[in-house]
Amino acid sequence: MDLHFDGTVPVESGAVDLDLAWAGGMNSPQIGELDLDQDGLMDLIVFDRIGDRIMTLLNSGGTGTNRYHLTRAYEHIWPFRALHDWALFRDYDCDGLMDIFSYSQAGFSVYRNTSDNGMLSFELLVFRTECDYVFTDGTFQRSNLFVSADDLPGIVDVDGDGDLDVLTFSQLGTFLEYYKNLSMETYGTCDSLTYVRRNACWGRFAENTSTNAVTLNVDCPFNVPAPEIGPSPEGHASGAESDRAEAHAGSTITPLDLDGNGVMDLLLGDIAYTNLVALTNGGTVDNSLMTAEDTQFPSTDVPVDLPIFPAGFHLDVDGDGHRDLLVCASARGLAQNIESVWYYHNAGTDLQPDFEYQQRDLFQNRMLDFGEGANPVPFDHNGDGLMDLIVSNEGYYHPSGNYMGKLALLENIGTSTSPAFRLVTDDYMNLSTSGIGTSMYPAFADLDGDGDKDMYIGDLQGRLHFYRNTATGPVAQFTLVQPNVAYSNGTEIDVGRQATPQFIDLDRDGLSDLVIGEQNGNLNYLRNTGTAASASWTLITDSLGHVRTVTPYTLGHSVPFIFSNADGAYEILVGSESGTLWHYTGIDGNLEGTWTLQDSSFLDIDEGFRATLCLHDYTGDGELDLVVGNFAGGLGFWRSDAEVGIRSVGGAAAMSIRPNPSSGMVEVVLPEAMVSSRVTLIVRNALGQEVMHSSADPGITSLDLSRFGPGVYTIHATGIDDLPPVRVVIQ
Repeated sequence: MDLHFDGTVPVESGAVDLDLAWAGGMNSPQIGELDLDQDGLMDLIVFDRIGDRIMTLLNSGGTGTNRYHLTRAYEHIWPFRALHDWALFRDYDCDGLMDIFSYSQAGFSVYRNTSDNGMLSFELLVFRTECDYVFTDGTFQRSNLFVSADDLPGIVDVDGDGDLDVLTFSQLGTFLEYYKNLSMETYGTCDSLTYVRRNACWGRFAENTSTNAVTLNVDCPFNVPAPEIGPSPEGHASGAESDRAEAHAGSTITPLDLDGNGVMDLLLGDIAYTNLVALTNGGTVDNSLMTAEDTQFPSTDVPVDLPIFPAGFHLDVDGDGHRDLLVCASARGLAQNIESVWYYHNAGTDLQPDFEYQQRDLFQNRMLDFGEGANPVPFDHNGDGLMDLIVSNEGYYHPSGNYMGKLALLENIGTSTSPAFRLVTDDYMNLSTSGIGTSMYPAFADLDGDGDKDMYIGDLQGRLHFYRNTATGPVAQFTLVQPNVAYSNGTEIDVGRQATPQFIDLDRDGLSDLVIGEQNGNLNYLRNTGTAASASWTLITDSLGHVRTVTPYTLGHSVPFIFSNADGAYEILVGSESGTLWHYTGIDGNLEGTWTLQDSSFLDIDEGFRATLCLHDYTGDGELDLVVGNFAGGLGFWRSDAEVGIRSVGGAAAMSIRPNPSSGMVEVVLPEAMVSSRVTLIVRNALGQEVMHSSADPGITSLDLSRFGPGVYTIHATGIDDLPPVRVVIQ
C-alpha cells in the first residue's frame, strides 16, 4: 500500500474553504519561527505539548497570516519527533539559523541548527544544559539548569550583550531566577552556553504559592552576592540556602520590552488562571525591578482570557517586520481546545509594541479541529453512493470543566474519484444531549435486516448503545432502542475504558461481528450468534490476535480497522496511543491464534498522540485511502494514488526494520536504488541521545539493540536524502 499525504482535498465549513483542513488540529500549541525550506523566509513550526506533536507551516511570502500553508515535508526531520513537554526556537549562536531548546530531565536540551545547502538538519549540542549554581555565600556547584516540564522559561538576551540568557522559576520557590550566559564575556562570541546563576530574585517580585497574585519589591535575603553585576564567584562548595517559599505549580514566562525603555518586562501565565499578568521593569539592565503590574493585559484592548494556563509567544506572524503576540493554551487538560491561539497584531513598533486583539482561533479557523480527539468513521449518511465521514471526539472544552462529546458529519460533496467534504454539523443527531457523555465512538452495520445501516456507539466506560436507523428515505435517522447493549446471557457488555467498536464479518458467516479496541491496547472479539434480523453477542476473547498496542511509555488505546487486501484476505491497522499505526496480517483461519505483526509504525505515518483511523477508496482508483485522527482534534488525509503528495511514504523508497517490535536483534533493509555508497545508521533513544552508529550497505544490515534495554528507538540513515527515520520498539 503506497500512500501520500494530501492536504489539498477540499473541505468547506459554511461559506469558508478550510485551506488548512487536514493540518491535524491544535490543543496546547507552542509556536516558533524556523526557516524550514532554507529560502530566507521564516516559516512557522508548531509544537503541541499534548501528544508532543509537530506541525509545520510554510511561508509563501507577502504579509498577513494567510501566507502560511501546510506542509508535511519536514515533520520527519530529527529531532522533531523526539521533542517533548516544551520546545522553543531560538538562535543561540547568532548564525541566523533557529536552534531548538527543549525539555529534558529537570532541564533542557539544545539542538544546534546545522542546515546547509538547502537541507534542514540539527545535531544534539547538549542533552542537559548545566550551570554554575551560585549559593548565598558565594560558593557554587555545577548542576543542571533547572526548568520544569510544565513551565515555559524565558530564553532571551536579558542583559543586551548578544548571547541568550535564561529566566526560570526556582525549583522550590516562586521567585524568578536569572541565569546569565557568559559566552560573550568569556569567548567574545555568542556561540556558547556558559550559564551562571546571577540573581535568585530577578525583578524583585514573588508570585503567590497558591494564586497568580504578584508581590512587588520583595526582600531577597537568599540572593547571590552582587546579583547581576558582581564578579563570578569562586569556589566549588555547596552553600546553604535561606528559607524559601513553598513550591509553585507552574508558570509561563515571556520576556519582552513593552515600553521601549531597553529593559525586559514580563508576561506571566499561571497554571490555574486564564489571564496574563504584565510586569513593567522600572529598573535597569543590571538592576531589574518590577514596579507595576497589569492583571488584565492588555488592558488597552481585549484582555487575555484563555482557560487555562496561557503562554505568550513574541514573533512576527504577519510579516510586517514588527513582532506580534500569540497567546496559546499551555495546559495538558481542562483547557480551551478549539480557540486556543489568540492573535494580537502589533500596531506599534518592535521597540514599542501596541498589541491589538484580532482573533482567538488563529489557524484553527482554517482547519478541521474537533477539540480533544478526532475519530473518523466512514458512513454514507445520505445514501448517495459517496462515502461521508462521521467524526467523534473525546470532547469540546466547556467552562464548567465538563467536556461535551459530539459527533460531526463531514458530507462528501465531491465525486467518486475526487472527494470533497462539507462540515454539515458538529453535533450529528444531537448526540451531545444523549447522556452518553464524552468519548463516543460510532460503528455502522445493518443489524435488523432491513437494508439500511444501524449504529452502535461505544463510550468512555466500555459500554455499547444501539441506535436503529428508522429513516423512511435514504438519509439516515437514528433512534435509541437499547442503551447498554447486553451479551446473549443478559450481562451488559463492558469491555473496559474507551470502547472503539468496528463491525466486520470476522468469521465470514454472513453476520456482522464486533471487534472492539480499548484503553488497555487489546482487542475484544464479540461474535454475532444471532441472525441477520436480530444480532446476539457472545464474547469469544478479549485478546483477539494477541494484539496489544502498548509501548514502554503508553497505555495502548487500540482502535481497530480490519480491511480486505487485494487478495480478499483480512488485514488490520490499529490506531494507538503512541500515534503510530500497527499493521497485522495472518487473520483468516487464525481467530484463536496470534496474528503476525508486520509493523508497529505503518509507513512511518504519525499524525500524533492517540491515533485513530479509517480506510475507504475515496479516490476511486481501486486502492484504499486513509484518514487518520489524533488527540489534537484534527484529521490527516492520505491518498493511495500519486496525483498529489507532499512526501511519498512506503513502497520501494523506504527503509524498513524487521521484526518490529523486536527482542533486540533487528534487520535494517535499505532501498538499493537510493544507496550509491556506504551510509551510516544512527540509533537514538526516546530522549534523542545517540546510543549507536554503524556502517551499512544497500540491502540488509543487522543491529543488536538488546543491550540498550526496552524502549522506543529511532534509526536514521545518513547520506540518503528524504529518507525518513524509522522507529523500532524493543521489548
